[in-house]
Amino acid sequence: MGIEEQRNRWREEEEEVSERYGVAFERMRDAQLAVTRQFYPLGNGSPTPESLAAADKARGEFEAIKREFDRIADEIRTGKPS
Repeated sequence: MGIEEQRNRWREEEEEVSERYGVAFERMRDAQLAVTRQFYPLGNGSPTPESLAAADKARGEFEAIKREFDRIADEIRTGKPS
């Protein structure tokens, strides 16, 4: 694969992962806000197990996408595919 082809592949990957990164961040933020709203004074002081599980899942998905994003950024910086 030529250098220009590699750069185009990285660019496409970066765009796709950037979009997923934004969506995952919003999902994580929304899930965390749902947990926070269950504490006083807005809620009863105790988040539900379901909301905690949703927040954990969203955080895990975000972290996985962040690792992928970081990998691509590192490949672009170094010019070497992993």
